Amino acid sequence: MEKTKKKEYLVIIVLPLVMLLYSIFSMPVPEIFNNLLKIFHSNDILLTDYFFIAGHETAIFNASVITLINIFIIYKMDMKINGLIISGIYLMFGFSFIGKNLLNIIPFYLGVFLYSKYTNKTFKSTIIITMFSTALSPFVSSTANYFNFTIFGIFIAFIVGVILGFIVPPVASHTVQFHGGYSLYNTGLAVGLIAIVFYSVIKASGISLNSNNDFVDTLNYPIIALLCGCYLFFIIYGYVTNCYYFQGYGNLIKYSGRLVSDYTVTDGFPIVMINMGILGFLCLIFIFLFFPMINGPVLAGMFTVIAFSGFGKHIKNALPVMIGATAGYYFFHSKASPPSFAITVFFSTTLSPISGKFGALSGILGGFLILCLVSNIGPAHGGLNLYNTGLAGGIVASIFVPLLQLFQKENK
Repeated sequence: MEKTKKKEYLVIIVLPLVMLLYSIFSMPVPEIFNNLLKIFHSNDILLTDYFFIAGHETAIFNASVITLINIFIIYKMDMKINGLIISGIYLMFGFSFIGKNLLNIIPFYLGVFLYSKYTNKTFKSTIIITMFSTALSPFVSSTANYFNFTIFGIFIAFIVGVILGFIVPPVASHTVQFHGGYSLYNTGLAVGLIAIVFYSVIKASGISLNSNNDFVDTLNYPIIALLCGCYLFFIIYGYVTNCYYFQGYGNLIKYSGRLVSDYTVTDGFPIVMINMGILGFLCLIFIFLFFPMINGPVLAGMFTVIAFSGFGKHIKNALPVMIGATAGYYFFHSKASPPSFAITVFFSTTLSPISGKFGALSGILGGFLILCLVSNIGPAHGGLNLYNTGLAGGIVASIFVPLLQLFQKENK
């Protein structure tokens, strides 16, 4: 592997590695392992906060190890870092604070692997969709939980995960046509539709599932300091490796972000790192202004924003959508919990391409609409789809974009 590729991998691992070291130095490793059992025994239904269940040290350990393992897999596959890979890595990182753990994601890797064999594809070509498919990991945890984690129950849960992993790739390949590439969380729509169907069967069988509403509601300044340090590192690294210039970032924010927009190809890895750092600081500003707390859901939302810093998001197209979602929350005097509010604001940036293509006002309206839909779409899948806003975003984009295109043509 070329030196440049190795350097890019080293940069990508900085955040999860720093977080891992922080967790290890903050709590004895044996205690972390004991607390991991609490995570493994959770049903992981939305909205689960691993900070509350097992403590922030263990939650960070779980998320960091999962992320580093996936980075190692991609590295061994000799894959060059691009926008899609960055999104897959950091999406795994974020959602490993609210529902994905070291055990419940395993069946999906086998399921997608079997799919790749069945369709004569290489597993390398499906590794990113493998990561995305783990959005349905609550099905595995909830199934095992329902059978009280007996050997039989764990076996059934594993089979369920394998089946779901197998069917996600073909469904995801079709859903992009549904929203025309204006919702960045394309797999969120796919897994959301699958979750609705499977949950309907569960509900028809008379099985009830318990949702989770407990969360940590305080700021954690050491974690904030680590995040600030990492985001600043990304910006400085990008600036230095871009010949001590920010030149190129102005070009990046001109893109609409519509799928497929890979900024590592059009603008280069250094500019993407600058973009990642800026988006990270933007999220921190929103945290301090509107939901001053650091917990699993908040980190999941933040890392989802920066995950797409190389694949469709930048401050110009993301900020209007975040403003729209925030406005919707206050306009309707929403009773949603602060963590629900936080992740909706951050996840709403799936509609960033709408803002980038049709203007800031359209982005604000898109964020406003997604805020309305998110709270009502969750019961349809029982909280078993971690990418709930991806589902909502796909629906909003599929309806909103044709109307915007219609009026745009008439104005011309």
